Amino acid sequence: MFGKWKFIFLLVMSVFLLTACNESLSDQVTAGVEAAEAAFHLNDKEPTEEIDGIQLYKPTGFVISEQSDAQNIVMTKNKETFILFNNPNEKNDSQLFYDLLLADQNKEIIEQSTFNDDGIFGFVAVVKSDDDHVELITSVGGSKMTTLTTIKNIEENITEMMEIVRSVK
Repeated sequence: MFGKWKFIFLLVMSVFLLTACNESLSDQVTAGVEAAEAAFHLNDKEPTEEIDGIQLYKPTGFVISEQSDAQNIVMTKNKETFILFNNPNEKNDSQLFYDLLLADQNKEIIEQSTFNDDGIFGFVAVVKSDDDHVELITSVGGSKMTTLTTIKNIEENITEMMEIVRSVK
């Protein structure tokens, strides 16, 4: 009898602890946006790859697709696809991608934030996709990166994405 109650108590405590450890969507988004802002201002990643004259930092675990070119660089990491768009006609202070995001009435923006640093404009946005996924968007000047990801990967992915777009030369 004592063993049965002990088992039930441990089961309830395990469920409680697992539930308490899971961050909510709001917590994940807030942490991700803060981490992306820190990566934007830190700007400490030097380019490690070059594709058709475009230099960029490629984080560990990312693989660049062979079909990539200077305007569309496709990367994968852990079965997730990341697309980096480059518009060489846009300057570092360009808000084109940000304005396009705000103009798209079909996007349900969960949270977005803009950053400026010595004439360089950047932004990050988290957009609702479905119950289990969100679209992450990071941009600096004429470079924009997007992906669809699970809620648990928001902070890590959005930070690496900002490091990539901030490093584009």
